[in-house]
Amino acid sequence: MEDTIPSEILSLVALVIAFTSTIINYLLLRLHRDPEVIVYAASDHRRPSIINLVIENIGKGLAFDVKFETNRSIPQRAFGFENAPNPKPMDNGPLIIGIPSLGVGEKRIITWGQFGGLNKGLGDDVLDITATYRSCPMLRFTKQKHKTKSRIDIKSFKGTDASDHNCDKKAAEQLGNIAKSLINLTDIIQKTLGVALKQEETAKEEFKKLYGWNDGKIYFKNEDHKKE
Repeated sequence: MEDTIPSEILSLVALVIAFTSTIINYLLLRLHRDPEVIVYAASDHRRPSIINLVIENIGKGLAFDVKFETNRSIPQRAFGFENAPNPKPMDNGPLIIGIPSLGVGEKRIITWGQFGGLNKGLGDDVLDITATYRSCPMLRFTKQKHKTKSRIDIKSFKGTDASDHNCDKKAAEQLGNIAKSLINLTDIIQKTLGVALKQEETAKEEFKKLYGWNDGKIYFKNEDHKKE
């Protein structure tokens, strides 16, 4: 007599497979619809010495009521290099007051400071920023709560363009060279105009010596007759 698997066990296995498949499909659906709000530091490509603090929704859904909590105070407007002053704690902006709604791919960019100032404010510490927010998933009557933790440091920017204060010096030198060129060009234009004006005045004086003007007619001063 051949051994057979009881129908009850087969039914149970089928039920487990169906349940697991449903859970996987639900998680995949959420993955393609849930928001994900992160915070990170990034160099500013237009201003190489500036470091920005960026809030971004990298998920696939709209994030509502975004709020932030940190493990320590966040320095703000931390500018400077070797002898940078100690920055003040952040007291305004989206990290403090929150964001009512953040769309897919949407960002909030904060001009955070420069390497020296931020290093003075953070040192070797790691800034933990926890974002809490809500979404409106399908087939639910209440909003889904989410939480994302981001870790930010400043030491990893050492040795990069953001920590190279020579960029500012080079930019200042280039601006100085441009200013000198404009000054030299202005001098050349003024000298050229001066020569032209002088020649014009000389021509007028010569004209006055040779000709006169009477009743709308031009005449030679050295001749008795008048010439129109």
